[in-house]
Amino acid sequence: MAPQKSTSILPLAATIPAVLLASAWLYQRIHQESSEASTANNNREEPAHDALINREIGITSTDAVLDRRLSSRNTITIAYASTTGTCASYAAKLQTALQELKNNYIIQVVKVAEVDWWDELLNNEEDDSTESSGKPPILLFVLPTWTDGALPPESQIIIESLKEITSDWRVAPEPLRGKESVRVGAFGMGSSAYDPETVGKPAKQVFSHLVKLGARPLVTAKSSTKKVDGKKSKSLMIGDSEVGDADVVFQKWLNGILGALEEGENDVIKGRKKYGAKSKKEDSSDCACKESGDQAAASVTGCCTNKSDREESAGCCSDTKEKNDDYGSSTDSLSDEDDEDEGSDIVDLEDMGDIMNEQNLQSKSAEPKEMVTKKQAKALKKEGYKLIGTHSAVKLCRWTKHQLRGRGGCYKHTHYGITSYQCMEATPSLACANKCVFCWRHHKNPVGREWRWKTDDPKMIVEEAVNMHVNMIKETKGVPGIQMDRWEEAHQVRHCALSLVGEPIMYPRINELLVELHERKISTFLVTNGQHPQAINDLIPITQLYVSVDASTPESLEEIDRPLFRDAWDRLKTSLSCLKDKGQRTVARLTVVKGWNSDEIGGYARLIALGHCSLVEVKGVTFCGKSDASNLNMTNTPWHHEIVEFTKKLMEELNKIRQAGGDDPLPEYDLACEHKHSCSVLLARVDQFAVPDPENPAKRKWRTWIDYDKFQELAATHAADPTFKFGVTDYLADTPDWAVFGSNEEGFDPTDNRHRRKKKYPKYTRFDASGVPTHDTFDEPLTEQEINELKAMLEKRKMQVGDGSTVTEFKSGEKRIEDASLMFRGLVVIR
Repeated sequence: MAPQKSTSILPLAATIPAVLLASAWLYQRIHQESSEASTANNNREEPAHDALINREIGITSTDAVLDRRLSSRNTITIAYASTTGTCASYAAKLQTALQELKNNYIIQVVKVAEVDWWDELLNNEEDDSTESSGKPPILLFVLPTWTDGALPPESQIIIESLKEITSDWRVAPEPLRGKESVRVGAFGMGSSAYDPETVGKPAKQVFSHLVKLGARPLVTAKSSTKKVDGKKSKSLMIGDSEVGDADVVFQKWLNGILGALEEGENDVIKGRKKYGAKSKKEDSSDCACKESGDQAAASVTGCCTNKSDREESAGCCSDTKEKNDDYGSSTDSLSDEDDEDEGSDIVDLEDMGDIMNEQNLQSKSAEPKEMVTKKQAKALKKEGYKLIGTHSAVKLCRWTKHQLRGRGGCYKHTHYGITSYQCMEATPSLACANKCVFCWRHHKNPVGREWRWKTDDPKMIVEEAVNMHVNMIKETKGVPGIQMDRWEEAHQVRHCALSLVGEPIMYPRINELLVELHERKISTFLVTNGQHPQAINDLIPITQLYVSVDASTPESLEEIDRPLFRDAWDRLKTSLSCLKDKGQRTVARLTVVKGWNSDEIGGYARLIALGHCSLVEVKGVTFCGKSDASNLNMTNTPWHHEIVEFTKKLMEELNKIRQAGGDDPLPEYDLACEHKHSCSVLLARVDQFAVPDPENPAKRKWRTWIDYDKFQELAATHAADPTFKFGVTDYLADTPDWAVFGSNEEGFDPTDNRHRRKKKYPKYTRFDASGVPTHDTFDEPLTEQEINELKAMLEKRKMQVGDGSTVTEFKSGEKRIEDASLMFRGLVVIR
């Protein structure tokens, strides 16, 4: 039995090695194929020398991966940040110029917010042997300056990362220096109107940190003069939008970059010839270590004992008298010329270099410059502005066109009784001291804290503005629906809204301009952002003076208005305090942006109390489309019922302050008017604008409208005799019932007809407190079953997004609002 058993085991034993051998072969084969696939994937079919990788990583990407690592040889990475699109356009120009150069580099474009800077700068996973003869990587930055000299919120990660890498004790000193030395260049954008010390600060910080980490400035003294007509370029340069030199400086910087790349290409060719030819006449005295007297060290280490050592000895054996900047070689230290260039670039971090010197020369010039640059003028004209002289403009308001066609007037028609089709919207100053996130002008206008430009004659400005406005009225004659009686009357301008764009009160001859308007019997509605309190004090009596109150705290003011003044909050409070003594109608104007400034209502009440303002306008922000300069979206626009609720809460806060008393008690405010089409509600002082209703003395009758003829009479008397004083109650007029808060018309003038585009009507007209519809499109009550079904839908939605408003803030700074109670609003039907 034993032999039989032994015989049966032998075949099995013989198969075991075969199985193991087959398994080992299979594993080796799979591993080999995997390695080959991985290698192929990493190499990505290495393109030809003039091939390009052009890939821009979208800002919505959360796990962005570069095509090549930043430290890869033969790679140029353009990293940029952009808010208004300016730096994005410069990055595109840079990319195009590099493509046209065809310098054997692979080019990739990426947003700085989408890069893991720790990983990219410190972890070089490339196999050095695959590209040992390649050229060092190049990193080019195009960076803007946002608020307080910082990058836009979503891009600040690069500054934070570089600071951490620079100061982290675990990171070796100068990790970017060595044979892989990264070459770096940076172009920064900013505006000295904010603060000359912060212009281009992000670009300077990034450049400085990278140099500290061992990166080498790309533009050397040798290459900087090659393509710039003898004028020196630098690795770091700054463009100032306030000076208007950004395009010129960028081109100068770009020429330096291109010159450096061409110089590097020539050095590679020279290097190959120098080290590639066999020569027995090489003088070992050229060795850097021997020249320094360290011959013993050279003997011990074997330095320069053969040709390969000379080529790979980190700069030793190179001619120290000749600049060692060829991209074909490698070095652990900067050459003299590199040191000189690096020093020059570091000096730029402190004194702004040539750019700020040029700006200082311009500022010392005796001849003031014109406010609007050619580029700004082109952008403003494209948006429909008619420019006047060097700093003024006029534009036809959409409400003017609406009322010409009998489709309703603006909120000023409802609140104050102006005739919208006889109103001219203009400004004597296109410059502003803020860059508000909700500004519908998209920041195409200049900025400034004080007047430093040429000053046009106020009479010329008014005359040109009226003529241009009337010409624009004439052009509407052929528009369908124009009511000819109104069109004829519109040729006579009766009102002027000095709120078009910019800050009108900055104009140094503003009082003369206001007098000129009054002499033409044109009423004046002037809006200021509250950053020039002295100008408010010096202002002559006008029809109505506004101060914009866009935030209730210093922090939110900085975030929303982005003011140029560092003491913007104090200036706003002082401006509001100035209103108390003006004597005429004063207005605190609140623009509500959901998710941005719709909280801390008590703060708004305390600001309004400073000026005892006659009126308080609360208006929802108007979303004017996506803008590179703004992070707003449609969810930030409040509904009218939300503005009503906000205004009621504000009134309660004002009443609390009034009830608290004090040496100067606050007057009572109440809801006076509303204009649903504009999403606007008006609070008015009871002591100035409310009288007992003759028909029902227990009820208030509002008098928020203006007797314009009476105002012109009073203004003329004051102009003739400045000691003559008049006040708010001297030129009041009754508010019609349709304009009063709570009316069925909701502020829409019944003499006009509401226009429905494409015959679209709201699907539901009324809602309960929770947001459930109660009436259909014909204003008929819904059945109990229909209401219950809608309630169930609302509850289901609440389970998905939560109860109440949820604010989601993105890296870009955008804030998106989700509120289940709004799900049925905005639904339309066609009938």
